[in-house]
Amino acid sequence: MILTVTLNAALDHTLLTNGLKPHDTNRIQSVQSDAGGKGINLSRIAAELGTSTTATGFLGGGPGAFIRHVMHRQGVIDECIEIAAETRTNFNIESGDGPPTTFNAKGSSVTEEEWQTLVARVTELAPHASWVALGGSLPPGIPLEAFAILGRIAKSSGAKLALDADGPPMQAGLEAKPDFIKPNVREAERLLNRQLFGSRDAIIQAARDLCETLDAGDDTHPTVVISRGAQGAIMACPDGIFETDPLQIEPKSTIGSGDSLIGAFLHARLTGHDFPTALRYGNAAGAATATTDGSEIGRRQTILDLLEKTFVHPIV
Repeated sequence: MILTVTLNAALDHTLLTNGLKPHDTNRIQSVQSDAGGKGINLSRIAAELGTSTTATGFLGGGPGAFIRHVMHRQGVIDECIEIAAETRTNFNIESGDGPPTTFNAKGSSVTEEEWQTLVARVTELAPHASWVALGGSLPPGIPLEAFAILGRIAKSSGAKLALDADGPPMQAGLEAKPDFIKPNVREAERLLNRQLFGSRDAIIQAARDLCETLDAGDDTHPTVVISRGAQGAIMACPDGIFETDPLQIEPKSTIGSGDSLIGAFLHARLTGHDFPTALRYGNAAGAATATTDGSEIGRRQTILDLLEKTFVHPIV
């Protein structure tokens, strides 16, 4: 079972427009609404592929009820904490002329009592999980070291730990020595404090260096996947360094693609696949989500179709 923890879930509204004109009237062609948040998306992809998954975190108000409905419909077990504040709402503008323009709310405050309830819930659920996946941003009221706290709970329960965040919360979470991380190139730059963008060799070395940083010196060996958007991904793992070839797709939205990669990767590892095959699954799922409109996730058949076109090769 995969347990995901989303501390700052969101109801995502995506507005599709024909171009974007600042300081002028823009005509909306359609509006799409979907559940958002790294762990929520990860769980939805895992469930789509047939892996048992439980989601916890904070949900509140009408947006929270909407997210619960989506999870129930897609087979994700809901163990989220109901909070007094309303779950945030994000807006994404897909204008057809480049990456989406996003407006992300910071989230409503979480009380100390609600935070402690979540810690207790993770402590209860983690022993039943093979993987615990943490990620996303932190809402007000949550301690900066939240991912370190929850990560140590996961590891002490015997579960493997996946972490996908950015900035200071990610840096704090690394103290728990996660078994898997998936930064994109810009996030990897911030982790290592050096420039990587545009250099394949630099990204390969970055994956190696991050693996060394995560190595806890025991029998567990970490995996690092650095995603490069349309250029595929580079992975450093116990079996070596691997790279995916770019997939030829017509992307519509990249929202949720990274979460989809992680969900499919963990699904593949749990079902007995080796690291290169798991990366194939991840790349296919990320691409499948990129072909959907708005914040929707990729569907099983699309993922399996793209899996047949996904190739991973070792880097010597």
